[in-house]
Amino acid sequence: MDLAPFDAYVVSACGKVLDARLRAALEQEADRGKRLFAEALNSWGGIYSGEPTDTTRSRLIVTPDAGNGAIPGLRTGDLLDDGSNRAMRPWYVVPGMKTLLVYRAGISAHRRLNDYVPESDDAPALWTVGDNVMMCAFELHHFNRAGFSPRGVWQSLIGFIAEWITGSKPTSFPSPTVRFLTDADLSDEREFEKRRKETVDRGIARLKGFLIDEGRGGVREGLRHNVDPDGVQAKADTVRTDCCGEAAGAFLFHSVSEKCAEHRRIAENLFDFVFGPMQIRGGAFDGMLRWTDTAWEVCYQDDAARAMLPALYQCLFLGDKSRFPAICRALDFLVKTTAKDGCRVSRTDKPMLTDDALAQLAEAGHGTPSAHYNAYYHAALLLAYQAGGRREYYDVAKRGLETIMTLYPDTRREQSETEELCRLILPLAALYHTSKEEKHLQMLRRVTDDLVSHRHPFGGYCEWDTGYRASCARGSSGECSLLTENGDPVADLLYSVNWLPVGFAYTYHVTGDRRYDDLWRGIAAFFIRTQAISENPVIDGLWRRAFDMELGEVYGCPNDVGWAADCSETGWTNAEILMGLMLPEILGDREEAADG
Repeated sequence: MDLAPFDAYVVSACGKVLDARLRAALEQEADRGKRLFAEALNSWGGIYSGEPTDTTRSRLIVTPDAGNGAIPGLRTGDLLDDGSNRAMRPWYVVPGMKTLLVYRAGISAHRRLNDYVPESDDAPALWTVGDNVMMCAFELHHFNRAGFSPRGVWQSLIGFIAEWITGSKPTSFPSPTVRFLTDADLSDEREFEKRRKETVDRGIARLKGFLIDEGRGGVREGLRHNVDPDGVQAKADTVRTDCCGEAAGAFLFHSVSEKCAEHRRIAENLFDFVFGPMQIRGGAFDGMLRWTDTAWEVCYQDDAARAMLPALYQCLFLGDKSRFPAICRALDFLVKTTAKDGCRVSRTDKPMLTDDALAQLAEAGHGTPSAHYNAYYHAALLLAYQAGGRREYYDVAKRGLETIMTLYPDTRREQSETEELCRLILPLAALYHTSKEEKHLQMLRRVTDDLVSHRHPFGGYCEWDTGYRASCARGSSGECSLLTENGDPVADLLYSVNWLPVGFAYTYHVTGDRRYDDLWRGIAAFFIRTQAISENPVIDGLWRRAFDMELGEVYGCPNDVGWAADCSETGWTNAEILMGLMLPEILGDREEAADG
């Protein structure tokens, strides 16, 4: 082919090497001064690179050669995320090479790395060689489909590259593949109810796509955070008991709300699965709920409790106690392995526990004083006691929550202080509802006041951790919080705010305090505005973990080893939110609130 008539060239190589004949011809054209943009091209001129490597936990940093006005809309130190891309690191820098973006792993920052200083491990990601060659180490062409974030900064960069190649700025950009109702005016009650119902229906429809044999085999975990350069998001096919129980609650509530027999059958199938193959029968571990289909002999009490709570809602709110004996069987196992302070250790592994070691758990003075690990276990105990359980359930829960509140706010934090606050609302409301003690109401109000202090004008609650004491705060390996700096406008829909719709709705129901109805309405509006709306059926109707409340898009630190910004859990994100959006209707409180 005669290349002479062309003014500029774009090579989209996807990690491959050019045919030597084409390369020689293109290099000749570049030597004549024509512009060439190469995307994910392994070798050009004196530059050649290693094999493509995954960029999931690395971030792109804007260098001084691109920031500070060099590229409009970019500042030195700005952070860009490109999903689970594939990038080739050049073996060395050549004369005339100017680096515009670099990759760096394990950055603990939200939108910007202040005081950027180059490090030896930084990998060139976008660079120029001379005046007419620009090279990109990663796949860029599906930036829109793959949901690169933050969108505005990427558009500034793409616009610059397009103008550099063609001499003209783009006249438009493709519409986002995912949109949100961020600007929806939900102040009108009719509009709010209309949008709430649409949100629930869309979420339930998407949740059905993760069912196994209509729930008889449980529900898959959801979506991993990995989004490849073509925009395909990896699925998480593990079957978790907590996700199954929570999904059962969402289908159960929807079956009542919409008088849908199909969804009632799905709920019962899921409950049968939770209290069937996922529950141990006989022996020293009788009643234990398994964690997952792979972690078959592991028990996290918080996860087990979240599998039980929807069945307890069925007992208390819908008058169906058919699952109550199985619930008590599960709770009996947890109670007999709880320390004297009312808290359990973070988890128990059946293969590691002899009969003596199992008995010693109850003789220990202290468990793990953490809402992350124990508060929902306490909530399950309290609701089971209300449903007709033993006094011991109440005593253990009261002792455990009082232990946690004795240390509060310096509890054993896992993700953040915000997470602890969010997880304490439901159990403390259940404690007050059961005890009627003023001190328990004051605990609830104190936690609520502290939580509200982190509320963002958009409606969610910012991640916060006083003293950065949480195990996963500001992390860069293993499981990591979204928290990088207190005050970042990021909400965590996996560990924190997802617990609030159920928590606020239940608290209003038991206290009658209109403040909690207002708080429920506010967090419900937040979730209406942050649900993904997309023509892509894989993500339409889901909520993802990280939402930047100023940018109005999914964006957050991607350091977590398995559940970073783009992940979506069927149970403890989506089903919990859906249950919370429907719970006031189940309890009969929304009509009352609307009537004033």
